[in-house]
Amino acid sequence: MRGVLFLITFVALLTSCAAPLALAAEDSLSTVSKSIPAPEAQSQMLIESFLQDNGDAPIGADEGEGIRLSWWSWSDETGSDWPDDDAKARYGQLGLVGEPKTVYNGQPEASTARSLQLEQPLLDLQGQIELVRDESGGIGISLPVAFTPNVNLSDSTVLSIFISEDRAVDQHGRVAHHLVRDMMPQVGFSIQANNTTETTWTVPSTHLLAAGIDFDEQPHGWHITLAFFGGVEGEEEERLISLHHTSMPTSWDGVSAGDFFLPGFLLLLCVVIASGAVMGSFKREKGMPKIDAQWTSSDPPLLQFRILAGSQQVTLNGCACIEPWAIRGGFKRVKISAEHHHEFTIRFKRVEPQDCHLSLNVEVDELGSWTQYLRLPSSRDGVRSVEDDGHEATVGDEV
Repeated sequence: MRGVLFLITFVALLTSCAAPLALAAEDSLSTVSKSIPAPEAQSQMLIESFLQDNGDAPIGADEGEGIRLSWWSWSDETGSDWPDDDAKARYGQLGLVGEPKTVYNGQPEASTARSLQLEQPLLDLQGQIELVRDESGGIGISLPVAFTPNVNLSDSTVLSIFISEDRAVDQHGRVAHHLVRDMMPQVGFSIQANNTTETTWTVPSTHLLAAGIDFDEQPHGWHITLAFFGGVEGEEEERLISLHHTSMPTSWDGVSAGDFFLPGFLLLLCVVIASGAVMGSFKREKGMPKIDAQWTSSDPPLLQFRILAGSQQVTLNGCACIEPWAIRGGFKRVKISAEHHHEFTIRFKRVEPQDCHLSLNVEVDELGSWTQYLRLPSSRDGVRSVEDDGHEATVGDEV
């Protein structure tokens, strides 16, 4: 009976999801687009941080609120697969020297940037952000726009198009947030007041692929930032005069709410069916324990386990980890009475940059025994745990 219920639920889920998935698949073969958003408030700052060679942000990078971008300029020195040409060009473009820095609206100090903020926008930008299949077969970016200055702008006015990855990881395991993968400057527009330029700015797929941007392989997790730097004609001081920031469009942007009406009804039906199956499963498996683990300290690395027994007694027979992680000390066999909880701490010899793979030998009265595999990110990165497939575990050293 349980198998029949899950089969019905599975079929219903497939049916409910078929329509929107088909629409998304169809859209993925054609142009997907979204409108360029209205400019950010004049008080909103563009904060650009040039990362250090170990991937850390420079000192003071957390100061201030605004739209954040990160730059990486150390690929030659560290062997990283993150591109660094645009970062080096941007560093020189801003006239920076010395150690990595954070700039605010293109200014070295946040106070200077705030003093140069405008009360009213100097231009109007309307248009679309489109992902299109270009001649090479890859997905490029097309920006058909209408650009109108409200005043005569300075000759130095330039648009910088930044494509950033929300969470980037290089082959060495470094993690960077809002990492600029590609920068494209544009100057092909009129700077005369009330003179509208209708043009299309493009970023070809070959250019994007060289920067590590593949919308076919990874359609989500990208942002585009349009930052106009310049000033009013006759001014010597340059400033940020307009800022537009949004996520890149995906195939789901073209799916309307109406497309989900019938699938939503079917999904509701399958939820009702699934709830009965799940409730029955919960009743039959209420004897299973709940296991949670999280880091409580990084230096020294300490892992806190919390076990809540179900309706049956639980016995913990052992705990082991995968190299290079090594447990400090042995593990004592523990019995936990039904409906009771138990907490214990695992100590490691040192923190490692790789994920920590653990195996916990668990035995439940009347239900048998098994090995529970856990994978946790290094205590340097955060707190979470997930089930892992099997690895050959090594027990901790006895003390």
